[in-house]
Amino acid sequence: MKIYMKEKIGNPELFTGRKKELKELLAWTAKIKKELSPSRALLSRRKTGKTALLQRLYNIVFDMNDGVIPFYYEVREENQWAIEFCEDFFTKFILHYIAFKSRKHEYLQIKQFPFENLIKIAKDESQVHLIDMISNVKTLIKDESVSLLWHTVRDAPRSIAEIHDDRVLQIIDEFQYLNRKIYRDRQCQNRISDFAQPYMSTAEYKNAPLLISGSWVGMLMHDVLKMPGRFQITFLENIPLDEAEEMVWKYSLTEDVPVTEATVQLIAELSEGNPFYISGLMRSICPEKNFTTREGVLKTLEFETLNKRGSIRGTWIEYILYAFSTINEIHAKNIVLYLCKHRDREVTRAEIRKDLKFEMSDAELEKKLKALVEADIIEQGLTNFDYRGVQDNIFDKVFRGIYQKEIQGFDPKEITNEYKALFEQYKAKYKQLDGQFSHYKGMFAEFMIIKQLMYQSYKHNNLYLSWMHNLPEDFKFTEYKSVWSYKSAPIHQRDIQIDVFARAKAGEYSLIGEVKNRQEDMFSLDEAMRFQEKAEILMELEKVEKAVLFVFCKCGFIQEALKYLEIKGIAWTDEVKWITETTNKS
Repeated sequence: MKIYMKEKIGNPELFTGRKKELKELLAWTAKIKKELSPSRALLSRRKTGKTALLQRLYNIVFDMNDGVIPFYYEVREENQWAIEFCEDFFTKFILHYIAFKSRKHEYLQIKQFPFENLIKIAKDESQVHLIDMISNVKTLIKDESVSLLWHTVRDAPRSIAEIHDDRVLQIIDEFQYLNRKIYRDRQCQNRISDFAQPYMSTAEYKNAPLLISGSWVGMLMHDVLKMPGRFQITFLENIPLDEAEEMVWKYSLTEDVPVTEATVQLIAELSEGNPFYISGLMRSICPEKNFTTREGVLKTLEFETLNKRGSIRGTWIEYILYAFSTINEIHAKNIVLYLCKHRDREVTRAEIRKDLKFEMSDAELEKKLKALVEADIIEQGLTNFDYRGVQDNIFDKVFRGIYQKEIQGFDPKEITNEYKALFEQYKAKYKQLDGQFSHYKGMFAEFMIIKQLMYQSYKHNNLYLSWMHNLPEDFKFTEYKSVWSYKSAPIHQRDIQIDVFARAKAGEYSLIGEVKNRQEDMFSLDEAMRFQEKAEILMELEKVEKAVLFVFCKCGFIQEALKYLEIKGIAWTDEVKWITETTNKS
């Protein structure tokens, strides 16, 4: 799939999983064409993959070109004059609209742009129906009429869609900053605390529904609850274990951080499927980072949890400082520590006041608790009287490592001991599972072959040629544009998965591979035929003109399969050096 709008994730191949969420959002998007989709709110904490999901959704919808015009806007986390905000919001919508209509995605890359040029672009791209609205907005900007300007630009996606019978998907990321970062005056002294409130009406229209999101869950929930019934609320969960493992492997390759089968599983488990924790660990600046041993994983996890330079610790401190800036810090610490201690259940306000011996009214305590909920440091229960600690094993240890020592004589070494106990649990779990599932061994082999193709094969061409049979005479390994496992995008009706896809430059051979890292059951004729069918679909979907198919099977091939592979021009190998380190990268 082509990337039209640059994604924050960087290398597009780092996007992992979220198949369930994308499928659900694409089904919702498809209903926009029939005006059947209500506005939605997607909630998750910072750095859990929310923005990556929304930007990937945008690119998929743009690529589909199926009657729904996507518009993505991220509200900046900085104080902004309302006039400048409105101009930026409107400019970006018009550019996104024209980019989709003209299929010229270069308009999406424009960062700063003279407003006056919008009329010229609209004329050049045969979108003259936009000119009256552009001229009107230009006049309102000049007059500095905040309320009327915001009403006009906020409603522009819906009104343009209505006039021209279009359908628009409005994706507004970090929606909570609308009520907290927009000011009526140029000096940013008079904040507009209800700036988002007019969306109460706009959100009800089905020809341009909103998909809003926010990384401060408590803030966004506070705003959404002021607009009852306007948004369907969805919480973005952590990714499942198999997707977490795949993410660890991908970061291992891109960050050049060696891992083993055992440590990949360990990191996936300890991170609880939180994408930020995985990237934080894999990109950690811990001096003793070593993910080839459990002890190395432990040292890095301790660094990220307890050291002032840990990125995971630093992110949580942002949340903590925000919350503690609004309420009494000592009371806040004690409340959070108490809920961390009892995070396996919900706790009532009365229980908190009694056990912590707070001399304050129920109303005062409720105010403090609400501030902690809004800052995402604790969670609201099913009622306004119940609360519980964040269901996050790593946050629990970060918070205790920062504060419990000064309050209760806590020794941070206890956290190390707790991690060690978790390690032993996971070690026993995987020892019990060892030999029962081939999933882990298969994934390990795939990524080892991917690593060899990324870094080594083109540097040692003759050596790697000797490991493969039935290659074309003019074949040579090359420095591939990308090397990853492949899953067909959700927009495709045919759901296929290929173990290895090395995309070459024009005129060179790409590689499409099947990997079987098993101890018995040689590669069969049926498997060969199914693989060829999948590979042909991939070539069609990805427009691959020149490719070699290959199969790696550790325990070999039955004779019928070999004959089929030879006739069809499919290469094969059972050389175990493909899944072991064999050469230096230099």
